[in-house]
Amino acid sequence: MLRIGPVAQKFSSREIAKLFQPYLSLRFMEQFKALVPLALYLVLFQILILRQLVEESWTITGGLFAVIAGLMFFMEGLKLGLMPFGTLIGSTLPRKSSLPVVLIITLLLGIGVTFAEPAISALKTAGLNVAVERAPYLYALLNDYTDALVLLVGASVGLAAVIGTLRFLYRWSLKPLIYLTLLPVLGLSIYAASVPDLRSALGLAWDTGAVTTGPVTVPLVLSLGIGIAAAHG
Repeated sequence: MLRIGPVAQKFSSREIAKLFQPYLSLRFMEQFKALVPLALYLVLFQILILRQLVEESWTITGGLFAVIAGLMFFMEGLKLGLMPFGTLIGSTLPRKSSLPVVLIITLLLGIGVTFAEPAISALKTAGLNVAVERAPYLYALLNDYTDALVLLVGASVGLAAVIGTLRFLYRWSLKPLIYLTLLPVLGLSIYAASVPDLRSALGLAWDTGAVTTGPVTVPLVLSLGIGIAAAHG
């Protein structure tokens, strides 16, 4: 039963479905268009390049539709809940707290949102596929020190959010920040590539930076930055 104004209106389940159908179909097609081309690419790669047929195709198809439906509800939850929450914090916090408090909360928020990132949770699963005799450092990072690795990634995201907040407030140029971070990272990458034991962990180091630009971290940090920038004028 839906109440519109002072009069209660009764709708059947079919009428309710018709009301929600345009809204849900639009959200479903957004994820469908994003995921299906990737799935087709993987299928063609397996058939044409690997010369293998796709086994358990019905199970895989059902799993893809489950992913599409899950992403649909997940993204809707982000738009309706998480992003307004971040914008509200970003716009209200600078008016009621000092700059150190704002930076500390931004740091903690960056750490916390990293633990909620779906791609980060896949690290332990990926670690099961690593052979310890072939890549001992990579195996240790993905199996024995996973929590420490995720905490370090979260601290890095929080630090980046803090630097971004300071850049908003003090109108810093972006290019020097890119140079100051990119040059040391390239230097460390070249050094790690020259050491056989560290070479296997080099890809993980870059991938952990990429997974933080996921569907949870980006909307929340972006909405937080929008709120802070709006509050600062």
